[in-house]
Amino acid sequence: MAATQNAGGKARCRGGLIVIGDEVLQRRTEERNVAAVLDAFARYGIEPGEVAILGDDVVRIAQVVREFAARFDVVLTTGGVGPTHDDLTWQAVALATDDALVLRQDVVDAMEQRSGQALSPEQRRMAVLPTRTEVELLPAGGFAMHTGHVWVLPGVPSMAARKLDGICARYQGQVPALVEAYCTADEWLVVATIDAIVAAHPQVQIGSYPVFDLSLDHRLRVSMRAEGDSVGLTTVEACLAALIAAIGADKLVRTVWLSGGPAAA
Repeated sequence: MAATQNAGGKARCRGGLIVIGDEVLQRRTEERNVAAVLDAFARYGIEPGEVAILGDDVVRIAQVVREFAARFDVVLTTGGVGPTHDDLTWQAVALATDDALVLRQDVVDAMEQRSGQALSPEQRRMAVLPTRTEVELLPAGGFAMHTGHVWVLPGVPSMAARKLDGICARYQGQVPALVEAYCTADEWLVVATIDAIVAAHPQVQIGSYPVFDLSLDHRLRVSMRAEGDSVGLTTVEACLAALIAAIGADKLVRTVWLSGGPAAA
């Protein structure tokens, strides 16, 4: 694992996400966890590294869990934690971490206390976990489970979403400075300007996204992103000023600071 560093040398965590389930790959279930997790990463300054979407193949899931755990500071999985035959995530995590699966009585007790009744044999299957799994109470209520820095979440979007802030806050980094400029200029007329800004400021990530929907008020969206310390903010502001100067203020529709902007600095 190697956390990224901003210009001030402060470590910044990198995160990976593994979405699990044949139903996702086959479009039998609408996937909504990717956007929620990436939004949470952005809120807490976690650098997104990679997203994998896998079917119900325990060996393949274990391979990716092991690889992600080696590469990233925090790994989230969604899906595959129910009581049915195709819920294989914990089995895969145990395989990836060379751990044994056992019935965790402490988890059974917590689930029974939460529900107010004894678990059925089928429900008890969800308490069969790797021996080193930890159960963490979250500030907003409820709990999340993890083995090391691999956090296993349910696939139901509403259930997963409730756990994201409590997990990601543990890996809080500096939120990047990110601004978007909406322009009426066509992209091919701005390419040379963008090339010049990229050459002058290689530490800034610049994206250019043309728009072909004539009902909108802009033809181009340009994003500029850098680490969110004062140097990064100043550099992004310089890039934004250079873009506006080159295309002309009359072609700028608006600018939107998505994070780390002047008001948040």
